Amino acid sequence: MTTATTPFTSADQCVPNLKTITVSNANISPLIKGIPVTYILEKLHQLGPNYLNDKSTAFAELHIEGNSKFYWVHKEYLVLQSNLFNEIFDNDNVSNGDVITITLPSPEAFDPILEYFYDGDADKFYDSLTLDNFKSIWENVEYLGMGAEARAVCLAYYQNEVLSGQE
Repeated sequence: MTTATTPFTSADQCVPNLKTITVSNANISPLIKGIPVTYILEKLHQLGPNYLNDKSTAFAELHIEGNSKFYWVHKEYLVLQSNLFNEIFDNDNVSNGDVITITLPSPEAFDPILEYFYDGDADKFYDSLTLDNFKSIWENVEYLGMGAEARAVCLAYYQNEVLSGQE
């Protein structure tokens, strides 16, 4: 009989807390004020795969301490889906073309999150989770202050895969 081990000391460590994003008015273009955020995200996600890591259209370059990759990011995709990025763009006077450097609890587990920011594909995000990377991705989701849908994907994985492996 084979048993799966999980990287948690207790099951309660990675039970997602579902919460929403608070978007600062300073980070919303006057052209889109009044349009529901869910509608804006739906349209951004439709276009997202075309803009993921696209240097020619990026707002800024993102560096993550402990990760050797550089990411070309668009403000709209980040501020609408992450409280941390909303604060960074609101408080740090980030301008077009700037380099942003952040720290994450698990810098190596950022790629699936960035893809999710751009395509919004919850199934693909779920499929990127493994027993080996779940804790790292969950820590980043939590640290970034991502919204209820990303947290729900993590919760579903936790319930379906992590807990079932402990039985």
